[in-house]
Amino acid sequence: MNLYIEKDRHIPRPDYDLMWTTIEQEAYKRQRNLHASQNTPRPNKKVVPISIVFSCLLLVAIPVFASMTINWDKIGGRSVSNALNNGIGQQYNLQASSSGVTMNLNGVVTDGEKMKMLLSLDTKSDLSQYTGFATEENTMTSESGAKAKVYGYLEYDPESQKLIGVYETPDTLKDDKKDYKFEARNLIFYRNQNIPLQSNHQAGDTIDTGVKQYPSIQIESVRHVSNQTIIRYKVAASPSDLGRGNPHLVVSTAGQENEAIPTIMPNEGSDLFIEQVFNITESDWKEASLHFSYIEEAKRISGTWKFDFKADGQKASEAIYTKKLYNSPEFQEKTGITLDQLVVTPLDIQILIDENDSLKKGIVHYNTAQLVIGDKTITGGWNLKGDHSESYQHLFQFESPEWYNNWSDVPMKLILKDAVIEKRDTTKNWITINKPKEEKQFTSLDVDGLKIEFTYYTEGENLIVESTSKSSGFKSVNQTTLRINGKEVVPEITPKGMISTGTNIDSYKDIPFDEKIELNPGIYKYSDPSRNEEIKL
Repeated sequence: MNLYIEKDRHIPRPDYDLMWTTIEQEAYKRQRNLHASQNTPRPNKKVVPISIVFSCLLLVAIPVFASMTINWDKIGGRSVSNALNNGIGQQYNLQASSSGVTMNLNGVVTDGEKMKMLLSLDTKSDLSQYTGFATEENTMTSESGAKAKVYGYLEYDPESQKLIGVYETPDTLKDDKKDYKFEARNLIFYRNQNIPLQSNHQAGDTIDTGVKQYPSIQIESVRHVSNQTIIRYKVAASPSDLGRGNPHLVVSTAGQENEAIPTIMPNEGSDLFIEQVFNITESDWKEASLHFSYIEEAKRISGTWKFDFKADGQKASEAIYTKKLYNSPEFQEKTGITLDQLVVTPLDIQILIDENDSLKKGIVHYNTAQLVIGDKTITGGWNLKGDHSESYQHLFQFESPEWYNNWSDVPMKLILKDAVIEKRDTTKNWITINKPKEEKQFTSLDVDGLKIEFTYYTEGENLIVESTSKSSGFKSVNQTTLRINGKEVVPEITPKGMISTGTNIDSYKDIPFDEKIELNPGIYKYSDPSRNEEIKL
């Protein structure tokens, strides 16, 4: 690979499809602490579909008349239940039974983009002893015969003693009336497993877990930076696993359990390459007790649950409210975004935006997005929609606390705060470094009021550059840049975890150490409260 590039033309760009999948999973996990039932028994703990042969007793879906008093809000079903209670979508009392489990289809709502269903399940099993639940295969078939996957999540509701869930599939109904068939197969129960391991492992150690699902762990590296311990390891897994059992390490120090978000990084082969960043010191690591945690399938009920239902999208289509949004030049300059359109659907509220800024000028990311509706403040977040990265629509997305028949009279205010600036400017911010050698050398650079400190040294034939800062508001350096004889050089692309350690480490290959070498912080981030903004919609 030729590392010499001109300007930003060949700066490595992320795989946006993969990136957004990861972001969605992580954001969804933190927001709801729930599970996608076709893919996950718990957040980021995916289920592997398994082909089996089974026999079951299937009853045709029939109407029932028992009243349902389920609190759908706790699983993210507030918008669906609000819409149903206001006559948007269809309420159903349909049941299908198989293998002693009764599934109820309680309601369906569409919004032109997605169709959401409320489901509840009755089973004789003691649900309290399990940590996750999933239906293994979910399919929606339209009257034309077209099939689509259905994704959703299930959770145990102690009040109703049921499993309750919200399932989602693309909306092919729009403003029409159509017949559909929904089919769910195999109910799976999951539980956590926690295996004690020996402590104080170092790079090169191999750990035999004694677990068939994940038989061994290979420690790749253990680094200690400030008060953090970064461990990378490979978990032996089958090619079909893909991390769906959420294998990860848990560290306990002084009787206190320390969890760290596991990041599965790119790797050749079926082994899972995982990084975790624990907030413990090197001495704590040496004394800590170590456990291996994962999710296993504890029980499955083989069965098929089918529903034939009619859906009418006319009311939902008529209920969609749109409004063109005004932007002042001051707002656009401060936030780097242009508000395009307000879209209120039966399932969510979207503020469509265009992002105008560049890395050179600084891209503004808002970690907190809130919408004031009447006297209520709700928290949402930045999102993307679309099938391809080239056509992604950026938006802020919220779940409405209630439904209004006339949204044009409802006062709204958008609050954007906790602003973080992401920049890269190679027209300035350069510093010449000494000839690299094995011994560590140090330099620093003042950029946007931040003092960024660099440590550089050779490691074999590679040049290593570490970047950090103690300045208030500094977030991270994501990728430094070198300039050699007027041409820019970017580091090798190496996997990095989702959790920042505060120190970025870049590795450069094929660098002529005898030439003049200049260093630029490259992509860096810092907080900027002056960019926080409020605007009436």
